Amino acid sequence: MISETLKANTKILHDRVEAHFNSQRIFDGRFSVVDYRNLIHYNYLFLLQFEDAVFSAITPKNAQQLNLEKRRKLASIKKDMEVLNIEESATLTPMEINNEAEAFGILYVMEGSTLGGNVIAKQLSKHPDFQDLSFSYFRCYGENTGSYWKNFKQVLDQEITVERHQDCISGAEKAYQFLLSLSV
Repeated sequence: MISETLKANTKILHDRVEAHFNSQRIFDGRFSVVDYRNLIHYNYLFLLQFEDAVFSAITPKNAQQLNLEKRRKLASIKKDMEVLNIEESATLTPMEINNEAEAFGILYVMEGSTLGGNVIAKQLSKHPDFQDLSFSYFRCYGENTGSYWKNFKQVLDQEITVERHQDCISGAEKAYQFLLSLSV
């Protein structure tokens, strides 16, 4: 199954991204509001770079199976940016997505980020510095986070055939490399 292959083949990149964004501080109580602002800003740049292109590369059939339009996150992250006084500034050169399998690989990183975001919001909301934040982006799916992840993995495993595994892995790698390219 490609979902397991993606997890195994991108674990090192995933771990590097977590280290890059000081994720360990979230769980040891040292994550600051400045760290959070940076994390929101970098996730904004990631979504700005990929969301429209990825969603455009998914076939209508698969978009329907995924309920793709409900997975858009730019509006949610913009709410957090407004609360945190982060400007919506960035001109990015659109990243070319070569095929649907590559788009699914990038979407794997997006959806995984949402799954992890739920944990981040839960952890940070325990800290007094974060009590007044709504975590619109990290809680964008609300109680549906688990079922959305399960649905995504099901469609991913069903639609990405063995012949397209490498394209899917390349998409996930492209997403992680973009995140690593952002200066912290």
